[in-house]
Amino acid sequence: MENNDLLSSERVKSSRCPSGLNFRASADNTGFKTPPPAGGCGNRVQSLPASSAGRRGLLWGKNPLLQKLKEWRKIAAKQENVALFRVLPNRTLENIARLKPATKEDLLTIKGIKEKKFEKYGKDILALINKGQEKLVRRSFNEGGQEFSVRDLQEKVNEKPISVSKYLNSLNSQLRQQKARIQGEISSLDIRENVIYFSLKDREDESVLNCLIWKRDYQFSGIIFEVGMEIILEGYAEVYKLNGRLSFKASVAELVGEGALKKAYDQLKNKLEAEGLFAPERKKPIPEFPQKIGLVTSETGEVIHDFLTNLGRYGYQIKFMDSRVEGQAAVRDLLSAIDYFDGKDIDVLVIIRGGGSLESLQAFNNETLVRRIAGFAAPVICGIGHERDVPLASLAADLMVSTPTAAAVILNKSWGKALDRIKILEQDIIYRYQRALTDKNHQLERSAAELREVADFIFEKFRDIKQRLDNKLAMIAYGLEGTKKTINRFRDMLLINFQKKKDWLVDYLGKAQERLRIVNPMRQLKLGYSIASAKGKIVRSVQQVQRGDEVDILVSDGRIKSQVNNISNK
Repeated sequence: MENNDLLSSERVKSSRCPSGLNFRASADNTGFKTPPPAGGCGNRVQSLPASSAGRRGLLWGKNPLLQKLKEWRKIAAKQENVALFRVLPNRTLENIARLKPATKEDLLTIKGIKEKKFEKYGKDILALINKGQEKLVRRSFNEGGQEFSVRDLQEKVNEKPISVSKYLNSLNSQLRQQKARIQGEISSLDIRENVIYFSLKDREDESVLNCLIWKRDYQFSGIIFEVGMEIILEGYAEVYKLNGRLSFKASVAELVGEGALKKAYDQLKNKLEAEGLFAPERKKPIPEFPQKIGLVTSETGEVIHDFLTNLGRYGYQIKFMDSRVEGQAAVRDLLSAIDYFDGKDIDVLVIIRGGGSLESLQAFNNETLVRRIAGFAAPVICGIGHERDVPLASLAADLMVSTPTAAAVILNKSWGKALDRIKILEQDIIYRYQRALTDKNHQLERSAAELREVADFIFEKFRDIKQRLDNKLAMIAYGLEGTKKTINRFRDMLLINFQKKKDWLVDYLGKAQERLRIVNPMRQLKLGYSIASAKGKIVRSVQQVQRGDEVDILVSDGRIKSQVNNISNK
């Protein structure tokens, strides 16, 4: 897959590599994408936000409006001293170039453009779209609450004179676009609390330029200014409105010449060495089997491709931070990248770049950067090529290697050993399995023979037992036959006795019935007798009743209720 293959979506995409493995790249929050390097498939690579100065070499296609929007954003970001995505992210610029909104309402429908953004940038964007301006500087001054662009101001100039303040604002806006690198000798120096004022003199014709650099940028440069020192500055000119004085505002300072660079290198090396910053005992060990890797390098060039190509396919999760790595100007990018990874869930931080001269490696000899690497929480591997002098960043790192490829080899080392060990164990397991299988096969054959012997014995015993059982069953059958005859004989005798008993019982019951019939009281009643009862008792004597008692007399066909009127004895 070539470097100019862009992933157009901000969502994480997956593209098929020639080897058949998936390479994953994700867009950062600005919309920049990182193309997969050739041969670097097999590990997951995630591109993370980088500083605006470190994003370059990206393809934007052939859309002219998109190119204009890009140039406009670059100017706006420089004026505000912010990263490009702080102005507008790539996705928003792409949508603007595609939809070409003609009005404020149209522009506000695009994701990433709200009222506040429109107030700051809307007029310039619509001017680029509707008027086709090739160059447009974002509004940089304000008058009575109304902001003007340079084009607006130029139109107003044709109408009527403008104020000095407006003119200087316009002039400074254009000067900011003329960023330059200049070289000269420091002829005067005034170091103050937050800013350093100095003059830069041309050695040939004694031309002098007033300069200033903010203290933060001065510290980032890692140079101690001295009168007579020759340096290179990067920045732009600006007119100070209160006195009309032109000054060059430097953002980066570099030493000139190998001699000066070598002297500064040796001084800083001795200083940091005396502090114990390079001592072996303070270095953290590189963890075995690292998976989560923070990678800092330039996304352009062969370095990142060499690193990813030589990185084994061990399921690495690589978080990539794009950064400039050339010259003193790269310090800010490198610090921003390291700060991003500080506190992140990574096993190791890898900083790599190709070989170069002492001058091109100035950023890696910067004191602030060296201290930041030495104090980083996770182990740091520096794979920085060099000619003679080892970069101080490499000396401060927990592990120093001479090339990006060597850094990949170090990361692969524990995984490779583990893989070799696994292969040895695999062969050992196969050997042990085969040996165990052979042993078990022999045991199985012996057991089968023993089992056959036991089975034969069991079958023989079974036949013997069966024969004995058949004999017993025959004897039982004979005994059962005799028992059956006996039972039948007893059954016949029982039936005969039962019939006799039955006949006797029937005769006995008939005689008993006749006797009961004879003594039945009802029979006596039919013969004219009656039964008298008083107070629920049969009256057998006159003593049982008194005059006036009611007497119940039972006769054969009913009852008679009577009352005792008279009682007489015999």
